[in-house]
Amino acid sequence: METKKASGQRQHVESITILRGLAALGVVIFHVRIFLWTGWGHTWNNPEQYSTLDRLVAWLSLPSPLLGEGVLLFFVISGFCVHYPLAGRNDPINLRKYAIRRFLRIYPPFAVAVGLSLLAVAYFEWTTPAKEPWLTNLLLLHNYYPSVYSPISSNMSLWSIPTEIEFYLAYPLLLLLWRKWGPTQSMYLFGAVSLVAVGLYYQGLDGIEFSAFTFYILWWSGALLAELHATNRLPRPGGTIVLMGLAMLGTGTIVIVLKQGEGLVMVQRFLFGGFFVLLIWWFIIHKPIPSASSSIIAKILVHLGNISFSLYLIHYPLLQVCGLEWKKHNDGNSPSNFLISIAFCGLAIAVAQVFYILVEKPSHKLARRLASSCTQSKR
Repeated sequence: METKKASGQRQHVESITILRGLAALGVVIFHVRIFLWTGWGHTWNNPEQYSTLDRLVAWLSLPSPLLGEGVLLFFVISGFCVHYPLAGRNDPINLRKYAIRRFLRIYPPFAVAVGLSLLAVAYFEWTTPAKEPWLTNLLLLHNYYPSVYSPISSNMSLWSIPTEIEFYLAYPLLLLLWRKWGPTQSMYLFGAVSLVAVGLYYQGLDGIEFSAFTFYILWWSGALLAELHATNRLPRPGGTIVLMGLAMLGTGTIVIVLKQGEGLVMVQRFLFGGFFVLLIWWFIIHKPIPSASSSIIAKILVHLGNISFSLYLIHYPLLQVCGLEWKKHNDGNSPSNFLISIAFCGLAIAVAQVFYILVEKPSHKLARRLASSCTQSKR
């Protein structure tokens, strides 16, 4: 059964918040290897240069090449969270309220992150803030202009924000189709859109790789889970579903390990995306982590989920600057012990907490206040 707020509005499912935090942490671990670790290959190909502890701890890094796919989990969760308040209902969407909440939810923290990323660029020796495409980033055009995939060089994670905005812009219109045709027919449509986008990618339209069109089926799969959960029609995933999810995860892992090149990026994307859809389904039903009210671990993970957007926005430039500073004081060498890398992930979480308190949380409060005034004025 779904839980309700006093106002009658639905609460986000706690399992979703936990998964969002785990996705953000996974992306941070994926990126910390770039700037603050010597790497698995170098550690094991040159054992004489490293201690036994360094080589043993390196085993902890084995899953990390897969964790960058956590961005896909963000997209599925986004579809769930955006659609959940209206799932199973025919209430007309309040466009003004929707626009205010979506804009303030994502843009002010993003704009501050762009500014901080420019400060990080000022630390680099090979470029300057003036040379960075900061204006196209602020205008959310950096997936397409001045070239395909051109976020600020100190924060390559910013590519996903314009994609998320594309979902937000399309949702009110596509919600009408969803209600008119029903979820099943709508999912056929969204799947067809993604297939066409993938086809265009393989025909040479590289820019579509970062467009929402290629992710439609994943985002709306999250919306479908929200629809079924809100209306108490989400069945228990059987053994076949579990095996299917494990097969997708295993095959996606093989694709990454073999490093077959960019030609398989779409295959990799949908294997992991499909796995994440099934993972969320399983998580919602089975609730493998106890409630935050009774578990300190769950409470920590829920908090991590609450600050996950802040963590995602600021971790890349922070880790990059820390990596440069580390090399400056260690003869150009990165940390050889992966536990040190994990410690820097902890630093990123601490900085994200500050960013959340100073930037993201006030933006949320403003969004709720303005959205509430929209509701009252409508009445």
